[in-house]
Amino acid sequence: ERITQDFEGDAPKNTNSLNAPTKKTQPDPPRPSKNSNTNEKEKMLGDENPSDGLKNLKLQDHGIKTLEETMISMQGFLPSEDENLEQSQDGSSMYIVFSTDCGKFQHWQSYLLFFSAMRIRQPGFITRIASGCTDAQKSEAIEWHEEHIAVLSKRFRIFFTPRFSDIKDENGKSTGSDYKYFNKPFGVRYYLEHSDDFNYVEKTGNLENEDDFVIIIDPDMLLLRPLTTDFSDGSSVKFWNPFAKAIERKKKVVHGTPFGQTYGFSHTWMKFIKEAGPNSPALKVDERTADLHYQVGPPYIATVRDMHKIAVRWSNLVPSVHRAFPQLLSEMYAYCLAAADLQLPHEVVDSMMISAADAYGEGWDFIDAIPDDDVCTTAVAPDYKKYPLPTVLHYCQTYGVSNVLFSKYKIPENIFTCEKPLLVEPADDAMSGENSFFINEIRKRVDLKPKYHKRHTFATCAMTSAVNE
Repeated sequence: ERITQDFEGDAPKNTNSLNAPTKKTQPDPPRPSKNSNTNEKEKMLGDENPSDGLKNLKLQDHGIKTLEETMISMQGFLPSEDENLEQSQDGSSMYIVFSTDCGKFQHWQSYLLFFSAMRIRQPGFITRIASGCTDAQKSEAIEWHEEHIAVLSKRFRIFFTPRFSDIKDENGKSTGSDYKYFNKPFGVRYYLEHSDDFNYVEKTGNLENEDDFVIIIDPDMLLLRPLTTDFSDGSSVKFWNPFAKAIERKKKVVHGTPFGQTYGFSHTWMKFIKEAGPNSPALKVDERTADLHYQVGPPYIATVRDMHKIAVRWSNLVPSVHRAFPQLLSEMYAYCLAAADLQLPHEVVDSMMISAADAYGEGWDFIDAIPDDDVCTTAVAPDYKKYPLPTVLHYCQTYGVSNVLFSKYKIPENIFTCEKPLLVEPADDAMSGENSFFINEIRKRVDLKPKYHKRHTFATCAMTSAVNE
């Protein structure tokens, strides 16, 4: 039931006797009521100086050593800080969205994503788009969100949509099968057209705030630094340049210039180009242009106007692309095809994400450059001002170092309840040569070369500590 286990040789110890710390049972300090005003909350955080309240918390009341060690306030954002983060420094707003169903597997991932956004002080509004919930699931999700998420920030939201995962044939009839990733294109479109954030007018196709930005991420992403629409910082941004002669990249998201993270499927999406129709502009895209501007995945970043165009075309194309390729990634290929059909070439960025430890076109170079002694501490408490870091850790893979293993598929659905013990974290000497291995899911030892040892250590430290915190 536990993924982070101590092993003796190849055999796991009894999970009931793991040498892992238990969760603190000391009661939390009282929260102000929903009707409490700002002064009351700030007074509770610190009587001497409300603006410095986070520094003046009585540590013994929280059962912690120092505020620096926990990295966050137990109370979330102060109201004044929360309001300031609604907009970026240039006055624009970001609407960050991620698509889920209403199952418990993506429920705990959503909680972890919101937590990581709070920890790094992510600007903008962050919305979980939950699709296909029953009435009971919806009520439960709302109650959980109000109790555990909304108290972190009023900018953290949940938005419900119908179920879109039903697979239909060419005549529009249900086949009785599901493809859950249909929820992403259809859910994003539904959100843009039905949310009060944009006041979409169907007759004209107009949206409010169309000069603002939409960022699409996945629920299994842990934020290590704030998402942005400005990629002009050469020290922390690396663009995708697969050819010997690099091209000049645009540095900021504007109308007509969306951005995306490099994904390693090259121009595979072009196999399905006929699904866009005989007159599609996508037919004029050559393989070089496809590799330079369209092999993208989340985070997807565009203006509200452009993202709505993409979402409409994306949702129109994804059923036929899935019929042609009824497998994982069909919705991603459909996104690339939609962008090409709309003549919206993306600026493709390597450094927004890390996922598989051996993947190319990702921000692993930043992790490789961290001194060995700081790898785990940087993962636990990300400080992108000290070391350049990728924006997100996409934990869609398995990570391990020594006798500690992390896989999202092995995390108990009720991991965030008080009854569940904390995960075992890597030891202080995780980067020592004797720990350059991990024990995989089938209890086999996997030896790691130095580069991959560091990458696995970083990811394992980041994930286990974030879940525990």
